[in-house]
Order: sequence, then C-alpha cells, then structure tokens
Amino acid sequence: DGCTTPDSCWCEIKRYWLVFILAAIIFAAEIVGGIISESLALFADAGHVFTDAVAILVSIIAAHFVRTKRRHEHSVRAVSGIINALLLFVIAVWIGIEGIERIDHPQDIASKTMIIIAVFGTLGNWAQYYVLGTLEEEHVTHKAMRLHILSDLLQSVAVVLGGIAIYLTDKHIIDPVLSVGIALWMAWRAWDL
Repeated sequence: DGCTTPDSCWCEIKRYWLVFILAAIIFAAEIVGGIISESLALFADAGHVFTDAVAILVSIIAAHFVRTKRRHEHSVRAVSGIINALLLFVIAVWIGIEGIERIDHPQDIASKTMIIIAVFGTLGNWAQYYVLGTLEEEHVTHKAMRLHILSDLLQSVAVVLGGIAIYLTDKHIIDPVLSVGIALWMAWRAWDL
C-alpha cells in the first residue's frame, strides 16, 4: 500500500520471499516425514517442493533484475523458465526410476506419519497460494508460480489420499505407484513449462 510508483513497489518480491520460506518449511517437513515413514511419495512431493523453492529463488532474482533493468524482462523470465523446467524434469526422472524399482519391492510405509506430513504439506501449499494471491500487474512469472503452487497443492492432496488408502488397505504398493504418477505429472509440467 505504501508504493508510490510501480518502480518503487517491491511487493512482488516480498510475497515471493514469504512463499520461499513456506516452501523451505514444507520441504524440511516432507524430507523428515519421508525418512520416518519411508514413503517415496513424500520424497517425491519434497522433490517437487524443492524445485518450487529453486523456481521461487529464480523468480526473485528475475523480479529484482526486471525492477532494475526493465528492458531485459523477456530474456530474464525465459531463462528462469528453462532453468525451472530442467530441474523439475531431472527430479521427475529420479522419482520415476525409484518408483519403478519399488513397485517390484514395495517397502512398509508408516501411513499415519505419511498422512500427517502430507496434510501439513497441503496446508503449507494452500498458504503459499493464498500469499501469492493476484497482483494488479500480473505477468507470466507470477501466473506460472501460482499454477505451480496449485499443482503442488493438488499433488499433496493426492499424497494424503494415498496415505489414507495405504492405512485402510495395508497395500504398500500404492506408495510407489503414486510416486510414478507424481513423476509423470512433474515431467509433463516440465515439458509444458
């Protein structure tokens, strides 16, 4: 509200930093939860959150650069998109390979821990989406970040539902199958980006 001109407004960058902090908290919780529960789906979600965190950092750098040197905006945003897509694709491949290997050898999953951490991740993703909101001057970077966070939110819901299914059926193969699905989703998002 204190911005007098668009060039003096750093609201976009402040929002991105808050979203980054939330991503770091979600990432740490999902890594710890993945280790405790032995859920590949939680690791997959954490991998997606990691790419989000990198994407947010790249977006912060791009937004800062655009604020100071507007004439290079298109190039900066294009390079940040390519970096984010490549990182997302690499993590998707790793998760896909791990998931396929675990389909043959499913591991026991601590489904209650998986559910609790996935619910925490879902709430964190919702908070990120809420913080991003909309900007008066909405551009491709902001729209892409909102869509990315929304896809994370949906992915977290899928992990919660997978954890509930494992808890109810005691079918641990659900975890690697869900992980392969997440990997395919991530690869598709990377290709789309």
